[in-house]
Amino acid sequence: MTEKKTGRPPKYTEAQVIQGIEIAERNGDIPSGDSVKKAMCEELGVAGGINAQSLDKEVHRLLEERVRQRRNRLIAALPSATLEAAKEVGVLVEAAMLNHMGEEHNKLRAINGKKLTEINVDLANQREQIRGLLSRIDTKDAEIADLEGERDDLKGRLELAIAEIVALKERLAGIEQEEDFRLRMVAIVKETLGQHGMAAV
Repeated sequence: MTEKKTGRPPKYTEAQVIQGIEIAERNGDIPSGDSVKKAMCEELGVAGGINAQSLDKEVHRLLEERVRQRRNRLIAALPSATLEAAKEVGVLVEAAMLNHMGEEHNKLRAINGKKLTEINVDLANQREQIRGLLSRIDTKDAEIADLEGERDDLKGRLELAIAEIVALKERLAGIEQEEDFRLRMVAIVKETLGQHGMAAV
């Protein structure tokens, strides 16, 4: 890490950071941005204006790289027979893992299939219930429409009956008036005849 593509260039080199890590470890400190900064400033003469947070990221990167390189060296030093055995073990482990995962996946598919079947059956039952309810609603609507038709018919008949009653009352009143008139005429005639009879005597 001698340069950065963006921002200000660091005030230290990668080699100095590596040395700072080693110094911190020799002093019994855990390598971090703060401990490595202290080691670099005190023993390597690096200026104190270092950003400890940025340095901490670089320290962790270099520590991970050191572990990776050590692992690669150890593996490279192994006998070829050991490497082949490790490959065979890896193949066996991979096969065992894939078999286990395949079995689990198959079980999950079976469970999901069963649940899906149950859901479909439940959905079909619900749809049947809905169809039944809709049919009942249609029947009730038809019954209501029939009742409304009967009500309107009865209302019309009632209005007609009322009109007939009014007409009959009017006719009856007319007849009564005519009867009164007839009775008055009879009385007048009788009175007139009575007067003529008396005159004849």
